[in-house]
Amino acid sequence: MIYEIRTYNCLPGGAQELMQRVGEVYEHRAKYSEVAGFWYTDIGPLHQVVHLWPYESMDDRLRVRAEAAKDKNWPPETYDLIADMQSEIFMPTSFCPEMQSGELGPVYEMRTYTIKPGGFPEVAKRWEAALGERLKLSPLLFAGFSEHGGLNKFVHIWPYKNVDHRAEVRAQAEATGVWPPKGGRQFSMKQENKILLPASFSPLQ
Repeated sequence: MIYEIRTYNCLPGGAQELMQRVGEVYEHRAKYSEVAGFWYTDIGPLHQVVHLWPYESMDDRLRVRAEAAKDKNWPPETYDLIADMQSEIFMPTSFCPEMQSGELGPVYEMRTYTIKPGGFPEVAKRWEAALGERLKLSPLLFAGFSEHGGLNKFVHIWPYKNVDHRAEVRAQAEATGVWPPKGGRQFSMKQENKILLPASFSPLQ
């Protein structure tokens, strides 16, 4: 599997209108393949929309997108709402769980780490050693390493019941020594996070 993360930075006030327009015709896109998650930022970069698309391979992505482009109902007209767009392809890590759907959130934290070149194998090793205990506190939705787009990026997405639940879980993990993985920060060049909330039509709520 590969996962495409598309990030749209909307003009002020444009994110909600974009989601409405996409939601009105999403059923036509879902005929070809379904989005895993479709969110907007609540904390972090403002007026941003993030969507996660799974594909079997790069060839599958090209085929599906070509078929969908022939559908007169897709894509909706949204370019007037968007300041810029970004597409990145991520490969799931060995410890990435099977993608789920349903009511896992509704708060999702997306964390993006830029790893020192060549450092990801060691980061993965430390994550694998610590993740089992961390998952006893709350689930991991996705973990992947960039293949196309911005290089050396490690993205992980965590669902929570609310922002207080996030704070409680993170405090508990740190207090018990479960998390973060020991020594992992030495491989990070940059770390970012954002809090995402789902669009009404997102399979992940």
